[in-house]
Amino acid sequence: MIYEFKLPDIGEGLHEAEIIRWLVREGDVVNADQPIAEIQTDKAMVEMTTPVAGKVMSLAGPEGATVNVGEPLIVLDTEAAGEPRGNQSEQSTGLKETSATVQADRGTRPARKRVIAAPSVRKRAREMGVPIEEVEGTGEGGRVTLADLERYVREREAAVTVAETVQSGIGKVEEASFARSSHAVSDRISKALFAPPSTGPSPLTEEEERIPLRGLRKKIAEKMVKSVYTAPHVTGMDEIDVTKLVEIRKSLAAQLAEERIKLTYLPFVIKAVTRALKQYPMFNATLDEETNEIVLKKRYHIGIATATKAGLLVPVIRDADQKSIRELAIEIAELSEKAHRQALRLEELQGSTFTITSTGAGGGWFATPVINYPEVAIFGAHAIKRRPVVIDDEIVIRDIMGMSLTFDHRVIDGEPAGRFMRTVAHYLENPELLLLDVR
Repeated sequence: MIYEFKLPDIGEGLHEAEIIRWLVREGDVVNADQPIAEIQTDKAMVEMTTPVAGKVMSLAGPEGATVNVGEPLIVLDTEAAGEPRGNQSEQSTGLKETSATVQADRGTRPARKRVIAAPSVRKRAREMGVPIEEVEGTGEGGRVTLADLERYVREREAAVTVAETVQSGIGKVEEASFARSSHAVSDRISKALFAPPSTGPSPLTEEEERIPLRGLRKKIAEKMVKSVYTAPHVTGMDEIDVTKLVEIRKSLAAQLAEERIKLTYLPFVIKAVTRALKQYPMFNATLDEETNEIVLKKRYHIGIATATKAGLLVPVIRDADQKSIRELAIEIAELSEKAHRQALRLEELQGSTFTITSTGAGGGWFATPVINYPEVAIFGAHAIKRRPVVIDDEIVIRDIMGMSLTFDHRVIDGEPAGRFMRTVAHYLENPELLLLDVR
């Protein structure tokens, strides 16, 4: 019986996914719940499993292809999964025959080894040009780790060095064939000099490198373009005197360090922003373009833009307004750690109503953040610097933080945006007000 496993809607608003890596080939016999492919959605990389057993008849396309929701991802012959039947000796023979048939279908290509590895390790292997099937895994159950990849590369480089040494020892033998090959080299040079210009992609040289725009990077690019070309972006910028905040955070950080909790400035920013969102609900909203309605969100799910080696991810802190500074610090650390391991679940990347981004201590003073569409605004917290300012006609040194607010001008105007920014600034300049929240 032929069974088509169609790409399901595994995420909020998912329409398509990119095939990052096939874990099976045509002709393979797979078991139910066996991983068959790694796909990249708008949110994260997901390992897909087949719901039924069977023989792989066809795949949706090559690695890098895009599959729409509802389209066949893989086609299986489920009757082949039950073959052969009978006693143990018959089963053994049948398995060998099946293996030989698969081998014949693939020419002389050996069956693909099933590798146990995290998506992040597979991605790193592709970046390093390492065939992960050749790497011996030292992790639990034979799992391939990043350390295994690095060891493989070192051993491969060592092998190349040995080969080069051996090759240099037979250089004299090669001299005899130099005269015969020189004419062929001359012909190749002539063709290169006088051949007509190519209309295809320019070949790689030592002066450049081409990196395919795939996976998470491609999804980020698509989302950024959609946001910028859909919503008219306007960015406001200002400075905040966070001298009190620096002192309070330093004091609380020392206390929480005893519990092995890292306290950054981000929990305070989240608390200040959620307070401002309650005062200005138009910022905690989306625009339904089909019905021409502004949809105000009644809960405060804050997305935290997080830079990883794979690209920008936005894990979500749900009901952030109901959590204390301590609780926010713990959750931020957990989500950040999972983001860097590419271990976030889909539900941890969905449903944000407002996003906060931070350039960190090493970032610039200001920026123009891109809205996390379909939200209508994004807040940027930037570096804190010691600067001279005028207070009561005197020059004093204070801790000053830059801030940015980008908003969708279809929904929000400049005047309320200015008030929103000043509200956030008020709470960050007076952080003791945030500590009054029991949650």
